[in-house]
Amino acid sequence: MSAQVLICRDAADYRDRAREWSKGLPFPVLPGPPLDRYRSLFPEGQLPAVSTTPRAGTVISVGDDAGAAGRLLAAATAREHLVVDPGDLAHALSERAGELVAVVGLADDLTASGDWPGVHGAVVGMVTARDLAALTCLVYRSLTADAAAEERVFVATHPMLEDAELADTNEFEDVIALGRRRPKLLVLKALGKECCAALPDGILCGRSDPIDAPLPATDPAYRHMPCMHGAGCHRADLAEEQRLPAAELHATVVFTHSCSSIAVGTNAYPHHVALGLGLLEGTAVAVVGALGVHIVQRGAQGDLEDALAENLPLGRAVERLNERAYPINGWLNRFGLLGDPGLVLGLPTGRTVGAGSGATAARASERDEEAIRTLAHVSNVILPRLERLCWLEPGVDPLAVEAFRIRVREAAEDLQAADLASRVEALETDLAAFQHATVGAIVHDIYVNGWNYGGPSLDGLREVSRRPATCPNCARDRAAAITMAHVVHAGLTVRTLQCRRCGDLWWTSEESDDPAFVLEGALDTDAVAGRVTGLSRTLRNESAQVVRGGIGFAFAMRRFLGLPPEISAPISVFPGGKADFTAEIDLVGHHPRPDVHTGVFIAIVNGVYIASSSMMRLAPAPSAGA
Repeated sequence: MSAQVLICRDAADYRDRAREWSKGLPFPVLPGPPLDRYRSLFPEGQLPAVSTTPRAGTVISVGDDAGAAGRLLAAATAREHLVVDPGDLAHALSERAGELVAVVGLADDLTASGDWPGVHGAVVGMVTARDLAALTCLVYRSLTADAAAEERVFVATHPMLEDAELADTNEFEDVIALGRRRPKLLVLKALGKECCAALPDGILCGRSDPIDAPLPATDPAYRHMPCMHGAGCHRADLAEEQRLPAAELHATVVFTHSCSSIAVGTNAYPHHVALGLGLLEGTAVAVVGALGVHIVQRGAQGDLEDALAENLPLGRAVERLNERAYPINGWLNRFGLLGDPGLVLGLPTGRTVGAGSGATAARASERDEEAIRTLAHVSNVILPRLERLCWLEPGVDPLAVEAFRIRVREAAEDLQAADLASRVEALETDLAAFQHATVGAIVHDIYVNGWNYGGPSLDGLREVSRRPATCPNCARDRAAAITMAHVVHAGLTVRTLQCRRCGDLWWTSEESDDPAFVLEGALDTDAVAGRVTGLSRTLRNESAQVVRGGIGFAFAMRRFLGLPPEISAPISVFPGGKADFTAEIDLVGHHPRPDVHTGVFIAIVNGVYIASSSMMRLAPAPSAGA
């Protein structure tokens, strides 16, 4: 055996050696299958010396059996070491909120503490195993973590999960092949529970013993798998060679997305079948996995890679996973760590090379969150408005609106897509263009056939409220703000300002009694034949969102009376801002008769349909001698 490692006779010998150990002495470890598996990574038989690089945080051992292992881990990494009873663990952790704490203990003792220790405030990693021999080997491996590791990431994904086509494999035989190699990070995106992680053609099993081996006594209150009743694996469709004990899998760190892969302290199944503990009886120094029911989050793998590339300790890396995952799926995206939270492993590069990768990822996350908020506004506000407009205005194409609804639904199916922000931006652009095109079609119809706000829905609209108002055109208190609701479509509401003298002032489909999108401008405008006249409106945006869409103008049913044709343009206004639109009326090339020519400005922005009346009082051109 290597001079770097001392094989102890038994637990008592191990405790004695642990008390005496100091830097430079052979490192004590108990013999057993976990040590044999680790030794297989070193064909020449020379096991590596432990690293004594200091690590951040504290080591807390739970129970006397784990005290020696915890003392060795703390002494080798220059950390404070405490020994507590299981019932005192929660209090000890609550006093170290936010700190890195390596909790060292046998799984049964940690379960006796009553919960996952990470809920007590500290940033916890559980250095744990089913028995003392496996625990001593795990401590030794965590102090030699850089040995015999391939600097690469290997991803195995169940083919039914998102991004399966981007994985290194979707097949179980390639996972079995990892028994001959040891990637720095192995990512398992599989279907599973506490005892297993499964692909269609094979299963990674938490048991380290043969499937038909005699079982230790377990509490009948636990859930028991068929194998614990001597009935074989629950995957009856698989042959024994398609079941791989997790302990036979080589990797430095395993990141598993299957449900409840971290269940120490909260285990519903006996530890004898636990997947996470099985992995720690192999060559892994740490397992990062899901706490409870889990929704696979695409960005989590990249977040972990980035954190490792930035040389964050494992505890801080998992803390980042939880911070970034929580806003998306909350309780269904909680990660835990089996292993030393103070261990710094590193990767050659994360998703983004350089020290700024974490900030870059954070900014990307912020962009995604902004895209999600925009998508929600489109789905819950703008599209319902447009769907209501299909009742109100024949020029609004219901099939086109439904096509946007489909695009929103498709985008929402994968809110972690790398191109989410660009897809939402394209959706906004197309939606604005659709509203502009709709305005163009409406003002053309007004020019040819006349204006009739409300169109086919007028018969279904009933006045539900009316309040006195001052007319902005004549400045007299002889106007009324009127609200009408549709008797069939409960959400379809129209508001208008009517003056007993001036007639129509404006109409809007906005829901609020105080419209946030307002077209402002003079109702009556004087014009003289033979000149170009500008008719203008200002769109004011008092909402908290950018408004986009289109605006246009047309004379009502004046195509055959010599007036210029309709005009329209795209429009965009930031929150609290305003934008001007002027319809240039060419009375040089067109020769309508002097008259009061009725026109209307139309805007459709963010799904709201606004109309503002206009009266052009056209006078004849002055005579040559005038």
